[in-house]
Amino acid sequence: MKTLRLASLLLLLATQAHASPTRSFVLDSASVLAEGKLDGTSVESDGSITAGTQTRRTELKGVISAKSLLVSPDGSAFVGSGNDGKIYRFRDGAANMFAETKQLMVTCLARDPRGTLYAGTMPKGKIFAISSSGQLREFATPKGAEHIWALVYDDKQKTVFAATGPEGKLFAIDAQGKAEVYFDSEDSHIMALARDDDGSLIAGTSDRALLLRLRGVNRAEVLYDFEGNEVTALAVQHGVIAVAANMFSKTPASKPATQTPSSDANSPVASTAAPATTPTVSQPQSGKGQLYRVARDGDVERLFAPDEGHLTTVEWGPDGVIYVGLGKEGHVHRVQKDHSHALFLDVDERQILATQLNGPHPIFLTGDAGAIYELQQGPGRKTEWTSKALDAGGRGRFGKLNWRGRGKLSFSTRSGNTDKPDATWSDWSAPLTAAGPITSPSARFLQVRANLAEPGSVVYAIEAFYLPPNLPALISEVSVEPPRPRNDRPGARPSANASVYKIKWKVENPDGDNLRYRLSYASEKNTNYRALQRESDVLTATEHSWETDAIADGYYRIRVEASDEFDNPEPLLQKSSTESEPFLIDNPPPHLPDLRLQKDRVVGKARDDQGPIMRLEYSVDGIEWKWLLPDDGLLDSREEAFSLPLSQLPKGQHGVMVRASDARNNVSTREIEVAVP
Repeated sequence: MKTLRLASLLLLLATQAHASPTRSFVLDSASVLAEGKLDGTSVESDGSITAGTQTRRTELKGVISAKSLLVSPDGSAFVGSGNDGKIYRFRDGAANMFAETKQLMVTCLARDPRGTLYAGTMPKGKIFAISSSGQLREFATPKGAEHIWALVYDDKQKTVFAATGPEGKLFAIDAQGKAEVYFDSEDSHIMALARDDDGSLIAGTSDRALLLRLRGVNRAEVLYDFEGNEVTALAVQHGVIAVAANMFSKTPASKPATQTPSSDANSPVASTAAPATTPTVSQPQSGKGQLYRVARDGDVERLFAPDEGHLTTVEWGPDGVIYVGLGKEGHVHRVQKDHSHALFLDVDERQILATQLNGPHPIFLTGDAGAIYELQQGPGRKTEWTSKALDAGGRGRFGKLNWRGRGKLSFSTRSGNTDKPDATWSDWSAPLTAAGPITSPSARFLQVRANLAEPGSVVYAIEAFYLPPNLPALISEVSVEPPRPRNDRPGARPSANASVYKIKWKVENPDGDNLRYRLSYASEKNTNYRALQRESDVLTATEHSWETDAIADGYYRIRVEASDEFDNPEPLLQKSSTESEPFLIDNPPPHLPDLRLQKDRVVGKARDDQGPIMRLEYSVDGIEWKWLLPDDGLLDSREEAFSLPLSQLPKGQHGVMVRASDARNNVSTREIEVAVP
């Protein structure tokens, strides 16, 4: 069997030398380790596991997605939801309804210094103002807006700025709720909005994925035109902009069409093609995202392009770190200035929809199922990483567990026969603090759990050895194809006789072992099989050409045996065999023993030892071959009588040749001299 390495994709067969039946699970790359479960740990882009952050989950019962987030200085948080359009206040691990907009979704939140909360909604494009006591009033309904994607409050101007779609307008709304167009984009949606230190606004669009800087009414500068069709999220820190740009398979229609952008396609959103009173929920779409950093001088640098899908959130962290949320797999990545990155958070929900991780009260929200996650601080946290279920391909016997790492580490294992661990699995083993034998019972699947007991602990690689069951190859559909005539035109010359039979078979090879095949044959009435090859003839292909000229005529069977002896020692090797259906070997040609002139006819018989006679022909003076029917009109027997009236021949002295062919295209010819009066 092959040694199995998992350097990039777990449990794919690698192309390696067949040296030992022992295999191993090798977990040593970022892509492999990211398939495990993080519990207070992170997976770095260099393929290592480090101590990370633990989370605490609070479910929002009945809420499909927690879409918008605003954290207060006191640590409480406001959460806007869909598809019920409610705002929850989260404090001390409990979420209570704070206000209800009666809209489909609260897409964005902002707050002024006096404590008034502003909520943007869809599909009717309404903005609500909510007092600190939870009293709600309709604040503004910008004309033509159906989606309020982002809100920014400017205290200096006492103005709420609202990014909207599907007409791609940015509105400035004064304290009385009067909305004026601040900028009219050529794109369908302004998706993202932030305020820079100098007071300018930074905006991202959908259709062309433009990054804009706005310094006044209709005073816009394009900072960059990104690949893709949507700038979904952005964040500004000291003049440097972090941008999430996405490419979706379906580009939103250009302005003025009223189509919901793809960026929130994994979140429930209203389709504006439907009547506003009966909104529908869009279906998830796939996309690919890229993270960029735009410097003060305008230089643009791509930092990160995850394999998991599109980006939903970006946020600056300490020391130039950027946190990136994804709309697939429930991942948050931490990206460094030098392009290195780590899988920072991993939750069961598929979508990360809002984050506020930089601060004393880090928190993030999910969709697919609405939930609030808090990052746990301080000592006593769990710092564990658990692998996915590792598949041995059958009930395996486990060997030694090795690892490379730094700091205080311990490892446990458990095993079972279902691809997802359940109550039928074994308990976790006692922890190993040094390389040693895996004590989990034999099973098809194995899980490894690493505990990083101190902050500086790092796991670089894990290797678990196992001996899988050696499964036999399964041979099926053994066929034997005799030589076949190449033509059957009336009068055409038959192809030359051949005695080479083509043997073919199919094989299922569950282990992927190198296989050797041995062929043998026996007559239909005799079970004593004889080798068809010398032992020194090594056959590895699934077909063989058999020269049968030295084999007596009759019906035979072929047996094909598969052996995995190349990859397994004698005690473990497996052999299996399958026989063909009976087939006929018929190499000698038919006989024409009695060709003579009888009155006004040329008569004779064609006889074959195996039969049937398949073809009779005659030729006069070798000029042209013509069909010759047997006396009974049917070619269906080992012996066929025939006659040729002289009336069919031209007058004069002629040589008449008769040719007989059997089912294997064996041919014999005989000639007679006749005088036609």
